[in-house]
Order: sequence, then structure tokens, then C-alpha cells
Amino acid sequence: MHQKEGGIGVNTQTHMPVTIAMSQESTNNPNNEPAMTIYLNPAPYPKVSKGSDPATVKLLKEDYAGAVSELTAIMQYIYQNTLSTNDESFANGVLQVALVEMSHLDMLGDAILALGGNPTFGDGRVYWHGNLVNYARTLREMLMANIQSESEAIDNYERHAAMTTNTEVRSLLERIAEDERLHLRFFTELLEKLNS
Repeated sequence: MHQKEGGIGVNTQTHMPVTIAMSQESTNNPNNEPAMTIYLNPAPYPKVSKGSDPATVKLLKEDYAGAVSELTAIMQYIYQNTLSTNDESFANGVLQVALVEMSHLDMLGDAILALGGNPTFGDGRVYWHGNLVNYARTLREMLMANIQSESEAIDNYERHAAMTTNTEVRSLLERIAEDERLHLRFFTELLEKLNS
């Protein structure tokens, strides 16, 4: 399934870059097979230095836990994973995407904290709530919702990167947007296959 063993490789079925993450049980695995693949760009994520930047914190909180945010994406993809018991391939793929979104959530929370903010689950005006999730139930509707969500996330990251004067945050947002482009491609290709 992967062109490279360990580290960064390519899923030969989806042609998506992947990082191989070994589970704790992998040490007991005689074939040393990867337990899970995670869809992400192989480039490193920039770190955000400590400081005080309330304007940038406000932008980050929207990406962290606003209507179009990492938290919303995670909950939507976990819901879809749970619902997709009859489509193991999609269930596994959407779970892999959710894991990448979890790492984004963690990095954005760290950045908010580093810049003097409080990483509560809200955009600064209202707390996050489950009504923000798209609860589509068919695969086609799920894919269309995910394409829309990923497109909006990319737009938000690009807009917020352009709005901040913090070069470290700008680099982080641009880097996260690269992962979101891979997720958009993943969902778009699945929808194209479904439509063909």
C-alpha cells in the first residue's frame, strides 16, 4: 500500500503523501506493518514564540474552534467514521484526516497560549457547539460537505495568514493550509470516483 517503509511515503491507492505512525502494539507485530497512515504534507510545522498578540489570537481562535475550524472538522469526521460501518475504506480515510486535524488543533492551541490567549473551545464570541457539524448521512453528502468545509478552511487560513503581522503564525497557517489542500484533494477524488 505504501511506496516507502517507515517515515514519509505515498499511499499507492490514493496517491496521497502519508506518514507512517506505528501503534504501541507494532513492537509485537512480527511483520512490523504500519498500524495507521495519516494524511499530511511532509514539511515541518513552524513553531510560534511566546509573546503578546491579541489580534492574532482572535484570528487563531476562529481557526481553532469557530464555525469553520479544526474542532468542527474533527467532530464531523469522527461522526462520519462512526456512521460508515459499511465502507471501511472511507471510514479509515476520514479517521486519518481527523487525526491530522487533531494535530492542527493542538498546534493552534499552543500558538494561542504562546501569544497570551486562552485556548477555550470557542471563537472568542461564542463557545463551540455540536450544531456546527454537518450531519450528512450518505457518502455523497458527506463528501460534498467535507469538500465545502476544507475549501472554507483553506480560505480562512489564507485570509488569516494575510491579516497577521506575526511571521511565525503566518508560516504556521500557511503550512496547515497545505494539509487542508491534501484533504480537499482526497475528498474531491473520492467524490469523482463515486460519480463515475
